[in-house]
Amino acid sequence: MAENPAKPKRRGGFLAALVICVLLVVVGFQLMSLRDRIAAAEAERSALAAQVAQQEQENRSLEAALQRADDPAYLQELARKQLGMVSPGQKDFYDISN
Repeated sequence: MAENPAKPKRRGGFLAALVICVLLVVVGFQLMSLRDRIAAAEAERSALAAQVAQQEQENRSLEAALQRADDPAYLQELARKQLGMVSPGQKDFYDISN
């Protein structure tokens, strides 16, 4: 009778160890999945930070253009460069040799 009580303890101990091992494996996979998701989130955050920096630079450029919008010299420069306009009596020559 001394052997019978020893066997259930071993089976119970083995089952407990097996359950713990399975739980450790499951937790390990969950941690690896979480690590991958964190890495993806950090990469996305970096991309978004770069996008924000680019947008802030564009905003500063537009604000500078707005501040100069009332300057007649700046408006003439824009008209010449973007619209190809010339002042009255001015002749514009284009180099067509290229």
